[in-house]
Amino acid sequence: MPDDGSHPRRHYWIIAGVVLMYWAVSISMVFLNKFILSGSFGDEELTIFAAWYQSLSAAGFIVFIGFGGQKCKIKVPKVEPSLLYSRTMLLLSMSSVCSLTFNNLMLKHIGVAFYQVARSFTIIFTIGLSAIYLKKGLTARAVMSCFLVVCGFFIGIDQEDVSGTLSVMGVIYGLLSSLSAAVTGILFKKAETVLDRDSLKLAYYNNMNCMMLFLPLVIGSGQLVSVFKSQYIYSMNFWLVLTFTGGLSLCIGWVSALQIKYTSPIAHHLSINAKSVCQTVLAVLFYNESKTLYWWLGNFLVVAGVLVYTFTRILEDSKKSKDDVSSADLPITLQKQHTNGHFKV
Repeated sequence: MPDDGSHPRRHYWIIAGVVLMYWAVSISMVFLNKFILSGSFGDEELTIFAAWYQSLSAAGFIVFIGFGGQKCKIKVPKVEPSLLYSRTMLLLSMSSVCSLTFNNLMLKHIGVAFYQVARSFTIIFTIGLSAIYLKKGLTARAVMSCFLVVCGFFIGIDQEDVSGTLSVMGVIYGLLSSLSAAVTGILFKKAETVLDRDSLKLAYYNNMNCMMLFLPLVIGSGQLVSVFKSQYIYSMNFWLVLTFTGGLSLCIGWVSALQIKYTSPIAHHLSINAKSVCQTVLAVLFYNESKTLYWWLGNFLVVAGVLVYTFTRILEDSKKSKDDVSSADLPITLQKQHTNGHFKV
């Protein structure tokens, strides 16, 4: 019989495997998108076409998995128009379209090493939007987190300028991508409740909507016609890489859910932060770039700001858990008073 410590060790191995899988999928997605958008297949503009095709591929993968995974009891989510075209889902999909488009435009103009700093304002927009729309008060730690991120952001921009690699358009697209990503994160939580926290259904519905919302953009920009008139139509490698990234975009949601399941939402945020650091180091090594000490300082401040925010979230969640436990221990008549006249279930 195995010793009593075998099960904890197995659990730790599962956690390590899930975290590494998330890192691999997320980092691969950024590097491959940069590869696609940097002109590796030619000079055609692909920012919108790539995002549209990836949404199309992701939705196609879900259908394929559903048909191929019947023995594993994996079913293609039933399309319910009332949910698919609900206000929450449409807002989420429109926000996702903006986020993917601006992210691709940003990646086209900046290097992967600068990605973390260029997208660092996501946390600031998240804190601001939470304060405005979710009525969450600003704490001193949240303000400190924003201050550190802003300092790191401007130091990073300054050092990119010094090295001659600064793209003003890349920075602008990074800010727009950060804003849309923050909005998407808030809407994602709302959409989860609408779809009873069915992650596969949410991914399927969101990609179906994105696919349709991208269509007028990809046609209006001329990118769809341009691709089908170019040599891309005959390039097997081009379609394989695009299809593969579509699969990765679907996997990111899945492995994120797994990471949260086997760790916690806070640990997930820490993992994202650590992954960003690893991604930055790998990009500097892979592209053989030379960065100054102040450039690294900018990245460090951004990381520090995210860690302060994560620590703030840990304290907030801990306090909320204690309040819930305290409320549960109160008599039912006192619970009514404790919740301002509303019964807690």
